[in-house]
Amino acid sequence: MAAVILCLTQASMAQDEGLSGRIQSIKEGVLNLNRDLSLLEDELMYASSEASFYLSIDAGSPIRLVDINLTLDGNHIGYHFYSEQEFQALSQGGIQRLYNGNIESGRHTLEATITGYSPDGKDFRKSTQYEFTKGPAKKRIELRVLDDLDGQKHRFDFREWDE
Repeated sequence: MAAVILCLTQASMAQDEGLSGRIQSIKEGVLNLNRDLSLLEDELMYASSEASFYLSIDAGSPIRLVDINLTLDGNHIGYHFYSEQEFQALSQGGIQRLYNGNIESGRHTLEATITGYSPDGKDFRKSTQYEFTKGPAKKRIELRVLDDLDGQKHRFDFREWDE
């Protein structure tokens, strides 16, 4: 009789441990879900309005940048004149942050006007526009000045990412 009671007690304990393990697993799932919901709520309620714009050029590019002027939705947001040392850093693969600030969510137009010298020594002034949409995350946009070796010119390219 004692053996039967011991066997039933062990079976009951095994069921309790299995049930306890499942309850613990459900608790962990609820805690993870609660954490994810809190992060989502923070992101939606306290959306980041931060945006940054960067400039880079092809390493070893034969062009020489003199300055850049930036406007966002028709409003001037930045200007930079390049010293020889700054241009050397860019031409060796550096990247420069041109603007860091807050902008509203929605559609925007970024315009960049760059002046410089072409490989044959002639002055140039080129403008380019880029339309983008600012969402709730931080926005990063890089303006890349790329060499077009076939046309012996350069072109602008934009790359964007959200954080």
